[in-house]
Amino acid sequence: MMKRQGVLLASLMGIAMLMAACGGHDGNGSNPATGQSVDDAQSTTPQPAAFSCPAGYKKFDLADGTVPNADVSIITDDGIAMFTFRTPATGRTDVAVCLGKPDPVPAGVQADYVYELIEHGDIKQLLDRRLTLNFTTDVRPTRTPTRIEQAKITDGAVTYLPVIDGPIYVAPPNYSLVAKPNEAGLYVVRLTQ
Repeated sequence: MMKRQGVLLASLMGIAMLMAACGGHDGNGSNPATGQSVDDAQSTTPQPAAFSCPAGYKKFDLADGTVPNADVSIITDDGIAMFTFRTPATGRTDVAVCLGKPDPVPAGVQADYVYELIEHGDIKQLLDRRLTLNFTTDVRPTRTPTRIEQAKITDGAVTYLPVIDGPIYVAPPNYSLVAKPNEAGLYVVRLTQ
C-alpha cells in the first residue's frame, strides 16, 4: 500500500512540475509566465465589429445553419416596403440584410418614395429576391409605367437606373410595384418628372 502512495505522489509531483514548466494555470486566473490575468488577455483581444443597421431599419441575419429554402420577408415600419427572398438550398450563407427609409434622403435624390437595402455579404446568394412597394397616393403619375428604379450617386450626381420589373398592379390610388434587386442600394419611385 505504501508503494502505491509513493507512486501516486511521484506522479502528482511530475504533473505539477510539467504544468509549471509549460506555464500552466496557477488557480488565480493569471498566467505565471506573463503575470497577465486571463480576463485581461481576453479583453485586449480585438473583436470584429458587429454589423448593424441604421436606426429605424429592419434587419435579418442569415448565418450558417439557416433553414434551407425558407421564404423570408422584411417589412418596414410604415408597411410600404417589403423585401422577400428564399434562403439558399444549402442553408449555408453569411449574409445580413437591412431595409429601411433613409432619413435624411441623400442629397440630390428626387423621388416620392425612397427605400434602401444594405447588405453585409452578398445578397446574390439569396434566391427569388423581390422588393415590393405598396402605397396609396392621390398624386397622378406623369411617368408611365410607374416603376421602381435604383438611384446611384456618383460624385454628387444622381443617376436613376432601371431595375428588372416584377408584377405591377396599378389601380389609382393604389399601387403595388415589384422589382428584382441584384445589389444593395437606394430604390425609388418617381411619380412625376
